[in-house]
Amino acid sequence: MRAQQGFFMLELIVAAIIATLLAVWGTHSLVNQINDASAQSAAAWMLVVKKAASAYMERYAVELAQADDGLRSSLAGYADWSAPSLPELKAGNLLSSSFPESINPGKGASIKLMREGSCPGSSCRLSALVHSNAPFVMHSDGRIDEQMVAQWTMATQGWGGSVNPLRPDRISGPAFDLPNPPAGGSPYAPGTVALAITAEQLGNLDFLRVRDTRNPDFQGALTVAGEIGSQADLRAGRYVHVGAAEALLTNCSENGAVALDLDGGLLVCRNKLWRASSRTGGGGYSTSLNNGCQHSPGHLTTNPVTGTCSCPAGSAPVLIADTGVAEFPQDRIMGFLCVD
Repeated sequence: MRAQQGFFMLELIVAAIIATLLAVWGTHSLVNQINDASAQSAAAWMLVVKKAASAYMERYAVELAQADDGLRSSLAGYADWSAPSLPELKAGNLLSSSFPESINPGKGASIKLMREGSCPGSSCRLSALVHSNAPFVMHSDGRIDEQMVAQWTMATQGWGGSVNPLRPDRISGPAFDLPNPPAGGSPYAPGTVALAITAEQLGNLDFLRVRDTRNPDFQGALTVAGEIGSQADLRAGRYVHVGAAEALLTNCSENGAVALDLDGGLLVCRNKLWRASSRTGGGGYSTSLNNGCQHSPGHLTTNPVTGTCSCPAGSAPVLIADTGVAEFPQDRIMGFLCVD
């Protein structure tokens, strides 16, 4: 009897140990899931800040390249052009007014602009760092929360980096490696996370802008991938080269467009048809008693200038050919030349 009681007590002890282990494991797993969600939320939040910082640099590219290091308030609306704050980005419509200005872990973020090359000047290159205001640490003992840092870095899809305690003089990640601090000031503490905006990511800043001091007159060759619109005249000192080629009297979509004629010359889109650009002589046409403006189905005899069996305004038709009087089913064909 005593042996059975001892065996029963042993079973209770084993069951209690297993239950305790499962509870600890479950609690630890839940904590990890909460930390992972926090890290992912912080990464998504900081990626939005990075996008706003990029938009700030694109909008004020010329001013930032020309700004004087000793005049931090030279950009209207920003107390320090090299460190735009989140409220200032909101005021400039670069961040939504409802965007939260802080998040944990990290206690929000700050932006630090950096410049390379001859600055201020036309060859000045811009870059920036968006970094957390506080390191990712464990609340209990202040140690770096390496798991949280790793989850945050994974959530940035390779764009993020951090200050590693083994390399406290660098702030780096898969896409960048910068000194700590990157541009003067106090170094960031180990566990600080950051996103870099490199000069390569800002390659579109190399394009010339209106009133760009690098080339005010846009001198030299210029290639544009999209359309060029003008509210005034466009003038060329030499030639205008047209690459599009169309067939006479085929459909076109935009009146006033110009194209090459497949048979030579230029065409202009008028009344949604490609027509000859020159109206010298007014063109000509012929009519058929039985078939109208075609000698046979599918073979038009319209005036290439007007697109119909008529003369353009200012020209009059002159009969130059006539097969003579005929009655149906016989046909009669008459040819006209439009004379100014």
